[in-house]
Amino acid sequence: MPVVLVLLLSGTWLLSGALVTGTEPLTVAVGRTAVCCAVLTVVAASTTSGRADLRRAVARPGTVWLLGLLGFAGYAAGTLLAIPRIGTSMTNLVVALMPCASVAVGALFFGERSGPRKALGAVLACAAAAGYAALGADAGDLDAVGLLLVAAATVAFAVYGFLYRARLSGLPPLAVLPVLLAAATCLLLPMSLPALVAHPPTVAATGGIVLLGAAVYAPAYLVQHRLILLRGPVFTAAVQLAVPFTVRLGDWALGTSSAPSPAELLLLAVCCGGIALVTVQPGRRPAEPVPSGR
Repeated sequence: MPVVLVLLLSGTWLLSGALVTGTEPLTVAVGRTAVCCAVLTVVAASTTSGRADLRRAVARPGTVWLLGLLGFAGYAAGTLLAIPRIGTSMTNLVVALMPCASVAVGALFFGERSGPRKALGAVLACAAAAGYAALGADAGDLDAVGLLLVAAATVAFAVYGFLYRARLSGLPPLAVLPVLLAAATCLLLPMSLPALVAHPPTVAATGGIVLLGAAVYAPAYLVQHRLILLRGPVFTAAVQLAVPFTVRLGDWALGTSSAPSPAELLLLAVCCGGIALVTVQPGRRPAEPVPSGR
């Protein structure tokens, strides 16, 4: 499941990157969110139990709007609005601190202790991912508002992971996600409407947005939220740090970029080591057999 999540999220990076080159970022964000919501709603409503679970999720409006803001609308808006101010690499550098933010948020507000092994792994993985982002960052990309926007988005998603697990773990992700995405679409639409009216997407871009929301984001969100429930927000955030490296290797394999440099390969190895510390459980030694008495 972690490998599937990394591959799906890598696909979101590649397709989103292609779309935002000719389409307003907020238009892509609200479009992919709305399409993903529609697809998951149809799937969830196709069974009697799914419809019942959807009604149970809708019956928690306070939680739905809060999580829709923190995990989807707030995160998307914060990161997308930060990119024009501080650049993509600097934005990714701050987002790479997500596992450390999750460790801190869990300890400070949710009484969750990660332990020294997991905390060390999160720090190593974050440092490697941040170093990778720093390779492409511009020293001039240090706008205070931009940094504040992406930092707030990162912390918001860290809080979202713990609140989601605490408040909605009794419902399957397939029932929860359509409701959260509907709330997020309503929150994103007012922000994206001026750009949508002034620069409507082309037919090709619209098709790309539909493909992004239906075929990539929908399964990615399902796997991501299943992992949050099963293994926790810190585990899930650490796994996602492999995504930028996977995209980089994919670009190389497709011939769209040069081979990774020694520095990039070293950072990849350090990041993988940190992820392993967070995600791989140390094996337990089998109990010593008790000698039988004579």
